[in-house]
Amino acid sequence: MDESAVGVYETFIRDMLQVFLSRYKEFENVKDLSDFDKGRQLAYWEILDIIKTRKDIISDVLSEEEIDAG
Repeated sequence: MDESAVGVYETFIRDMLQVFLSRYKEFENVKDLSDFDKGRQLAYWEILDIIKTRKDIISDVLSEEEIDAG
């Protein structure tokens, strides 16, 4: 895989994580969340988990390609 493509993927994933984390932090100081906001909070956790899983998969694939190429 092209090195520049790897950088683009990493930047994209990092940017997405930063946006989701900043939005999730909106709930830090809120004592009583509405049902809607509780749902949003759970959705953010799900999305973060999905992104992290995809990042791990991409990292594993790229590592395997480096091993195979080496």
